[in-house]
Amino acid sequence: VEKAKFLYSAGFFLTVSPESMLTVAKHAAETGKYYMINLAAPFICQFFKDPLLKLFPYVDFIFGNECEARTFAQVQGWE
Repeated sequence: VEKAKFLYSAGFFLTVSPESMLTVAKHAAETGKYYMINLAAPFICQFFKDPLLKLFPYVDFIFGNECEARTFAQVQGWE
């Protein structure tokens, strides 16, 4: 982690250890590294929305397909 310039976490990891993801994301922000995640699946956006949103201030790149993005938008109340 110390030597890496880019850190990536799959969104599925939110189901087991959102605290670890937040620790890594904060480390990346504090040390000038890039932190990336994917939305993983629609259910992540639905049932893990709070831990996902806690990560967002530290995320440089978010990956997601159309279905995941649509579900995220619906959960956030966007049209």
